[in-house]
Amino acid sequence: MLPSLSALLFVASALSTTVSAIPLAKRHNSAWPEAIRSYYVAAAEQLAHLRATTPRSTLASLTPTSCNIASPNMPSISGLPPVSEGLSLYHVAVGRGTQNYTCDIAHPSSAPVAAGASAIMYNTTCMSCMAPDALSKITAASLKLPTPGKNKLLFPAQAFMSGNHYFSDLTTPTFNLHTEKANYGIQFTKLLTKVPVPESMQQLGQDQSKAVPWLKLSSSNAPDGLASDGSPVKEIYRINTA
Repeated sequence: MLPSLSALLFVASALSTTVSAIPLAKRHNSAWPEAIRSYYVAAAEQLAHLRATTPRSTLASLTPTSCNIASPNMPSISGLPPVSEGLSLYHVAVGRGTQNYTCDIAHPSSAPVAAGASAIMYNTTCMSCMAPDALSKITAASLKLPTPGKNKLLFPAQAFMSGNHYFSDLTTPTFNLHTEKANYGIQFTKLLTKVPVPESMQQLGQDQSKAVPWLKLSSSNAPDGLASDGSPVKEIYRINTA
């Protein structure tokens, strides 16, 4: 059983890092689903605002390291603890993939049991700084597109692949953010807190299933047989799920 999912990740660490810039494009296509059209309209409006308020020389000099990653504000909901003191934003990504479950075919009435997840992660760090409204719409928009395959972009030229999310074992969510283009480390984590999605932010999946819970994860030791790469990441939040 593989319900489709999309989620935003806010990654916190004790160190800063470089991030990837995300080009934005203006799109108005009445044939697209409303969620996708709304995303592109928001991105185009933000780009127009930047062009109108930022000197051309400044825009021309923007680099992946020039995003102010101290500016994004993570949504907060009751029951989800805040970022621990002393940590700062390290990376923001949108994940698109599947939430995996097993079913007991001998007992059809039994509830499915969660069995990990698999997703491709896309770097939206600069988008979180420069186009937060567009970022808030990206999980709903991504669900209107097919689940991407390896190295396939979620939106053409709209995001860079950060890496992959999977489970190293039944209890260790793993974020391997090491690709040919960038290395944000490999994070082995454990669950700290799980809270239901606020009804006001509930987004149904392609099969009309409700969004998976929001999570706070903390860094953990690598499972037996796997090596940690010394990643500075301490906490990861999974939010804005769909």
